[in-house]
Amino acid sequence: MNTNSDNRALTGFWTESSLLISPKEQTEVMERIFGDDSEYSQETQEQLKKVMLVEDQDAAELSIYGKTGQGATAEATVDAWFTGFADMEGKRLYFCVHLGETEGGDVSSVRAREIAVRILREEFSPS
Repeated sequence: MNTNSDNRALTGFWTESSLLISPKEQTEVMERIFGDDSEYSQETQEQLKKVMLVEDQDAAELSIYGKTGQGATAEATVDAWFTGFADMEGKRLYFCVHLGETEGGDVSSVRAREIAVRILREEFSPS
């Protein structure tokens, strides 16, 4: 259950209903907001980036931005994700890490974020 608010109509629809969004669709949403053809102002994009900044590695010129989410039943977390983008050396990469229910596995949005950051660091770290 979503515990961010008592109003499930506002907070639960994204992950606790029949509304389904694939990892591919999540990356497409990020690109619509932050891509070259965005209908959002630069100011709006910059404000969103401020709250989405996860990791800023000045030495590697890698900045990671993202949003977590997860859905649960009364028994378990059934899916978790971290979606966003990474900027490095003038290039942008959109991504989504999605974790599905796995018996005995760590299915959490925190874990999805850890996986994404690790992969991005490894991919973009100087050799």
